[in-house]
Amino acid sequence: MKTVILFFISIIGNSSVHEPSEHFQQDCITRFNDLRRNEEWEIRDDVSVPALRYAAIIILVKNSEDIIHVNLEHHYRLGFRRFFILDNNSTDKTSFLILSFKKNHEDADVFYTTDYNPAHRQAIKTGAMATFAENYLHNDPHPIDWFFPIDADEFITCCTKNTVNAVQEFTNFLEDSSSEVLVFNWAQSALFSKETRKFTTFSDRLSTTEFSTWNNMKVHVTKIAYRANHQLTPTEGNHFVDNYHAGENGLRSMTAIGFCLLHFPMRSIEQLRCKLVDGVNGLNAAKHHPSTGGHWRYYHNHYLRHGDKALHAFLMEHINSCL
Repeated sequence: MKTVILFFISIIGNSSVHEPSEHFQQDCITRFNDLRRNEEWEIRDDVSVPALRYAAIIILVKNSEDIIHVNLEHHYRLGFRRFFILDNNSTDKTSFLILSFKKNHEDADVFYTTDYNPAHRQAIKTGAMATFAENYLHNDPHPIDWFFPIDADEFITCCTKNTVNAVQEFTNFLEDSSSEVLVFNWAQSALFSKETRKFTTFSDRLSTTEFSTWNNMKVHVTKIAYRANHQLTPTEGNHFVDNYHAGENGLRSMTAIGFCLLHFPMRSIEQLRCKLVDGVNGLNAAKHHPSTGGHWRYYHNHYLRHGDKALHAFLMEHINSCL
């Protein structure tokens, strides 16, 4: 558990100083904990929000063949039809799976390109993709209204049985001109069955996948979506936005209406090994200060010293934190 907490503290420490107020954050924590402990909690991946039709998902991806197909299909069912994907030179089947998704969903606008630069510069690259998408669709009858920058291991998910109210509130947020930033919270999840005490893998969708999600918000981490044409840009890690000046008036808590960001950062020893190597290589290519990406450097150093034994320990710590 100590290492898992270090992981989250490192993320927060490397994000922008801009963040929701302490009051807003505490309210999100309380609402998540109340929902998670309530019988209303339920993972619902059959929910659709038609108002997301003209929003844009932005994903930076690398070697995510075990999850990218499930992710894209999940967000397609949720209502997204615009996907802008930047692939940082994947060497596995990630590219094939993205192009297969594009081929199988002709009603979806899927822009997919590869990144020649291996350097880890998430905020710059995400912002560049958003700017491109906004310009690309500037003369479209329906320009982009919202940007949803996510990672391949993040799933925007309705987590309440009261789906009718959740969808209506989500729609209200999107259509309210005073809404500028939608604030999601991570709900850490692990591919592990509480019943069988065994590792699991993704099925075609979350509702048919056995996994565990933490019972309370052990650490508060925000991830955001933001309104287009407001000069907003995502900070490193997509934890908040720069150039935001509206205070709490422009923020909307997605946790408050039953939507969470299910997060599966550690899924297998093979996936974790690849993620650490790719992540540290990206940090080194960017010539970041050693303090940047401290959590990945910490994991990577332990992996170099102890091999897969260290990876197994990290994976089990993550799983135990979700049980």
